[in-house]
Amino acid sequence: MPAAVRNSEHLAEECEDFNCPRFPCRMYHAGYEAGYRRGYVDGYNDGYSAGYAQGYAAGFAAGIASAGKSG
Repeated sequence: MPAAVRNSEHLAEECEDFNCPRFPCRMYHAGYEAGYRRGYVDGYNDGYSAGYAQGYAAGFAAGIASAGKSG
């Protein structure tokens, strides 16, 4: 059963108003935005560097294989 809250209160993680004046909501949104932004950049950089090397090697091997078949 959910915790009792006053009618004027709501759970910060359910608040969709990024301009909500409530302190818990402001802190939740600030942390979520900063964490999402940092996690996205870190994940993209890690995935791009790993994926680029694998993709380049696979594409190069496919190019060599198709060149050998045409001649």
